Amino acid sequence: MRTYGGATAEERASLRRRRLMESGLELFSSQGYAHTSVRAVLRHAGLKDRYFAESFTSLDDLMAALMKDIYEEQITRCADAAATDQPLRDRARNVIDAVVGLSLEDPRKGRVKLTESLGAGPLTARERRLGLRRMSGLVDSLLREGLHDPRIEPATLSVAVVGAVSEMLLSWFNGELGVSREELVDQGLLLFEAITGHVSPARRD
Repeated sequence: MRTYGGATAEERASLRRRRLMESGLELFSSQGYAHTSVRAVLRHAGLKDRYFAESFTSLDDLMAALMKDIYEEQITRCADAAATDQPLRDRARNVIDAVVGLSLEDPRKGRVKLTESLGAGPLTARERRLGLRRMSGLVDSLLREGLHDPRIEPATLSVAVVGAVSEMLLSWFNGELGVSREELVDQGLLLFEAITGHVSPARRD
């Protein structure tokens, strides 16, 4: 296998793809998806024009790849938070906190996931739906542990929980909710508890 500068052709292509994704993340979050062009991404990445088509078919394709990575990171964190031996209430809270924390630790990812992705195209919309569906599946497994009401259909209400928390996070991220991170997480937990009827022993009268 031929190498150049110690890297194979496949390795160099992978590095160029990663540079394009990092530039896309930076530009989409700072100046907006609608105001970003393929040429601007290439210029920011320091790559020639021909290298964009090597990895992506369009800006929508680039945004979709970013969304896939962001959701993969989020779901991994949430799955880890849900897989501990802690009480259900603590695990549910930690899952919500993991979602909030990702947007805080790298606000670029928060901006792309919560705001800029909404203005992209069908490829991004598909990745967003897949990510939300996977999150709903994780919440579904938690809901089933705490159910006390036979009328509840967890697969349906898990979608409502994920959607509600996402909207709460979006409003908070945009500065529309004057609460702290801890308060925001607590409100999401109250929603979860309202559905499951699960109350920790420490909070029982």
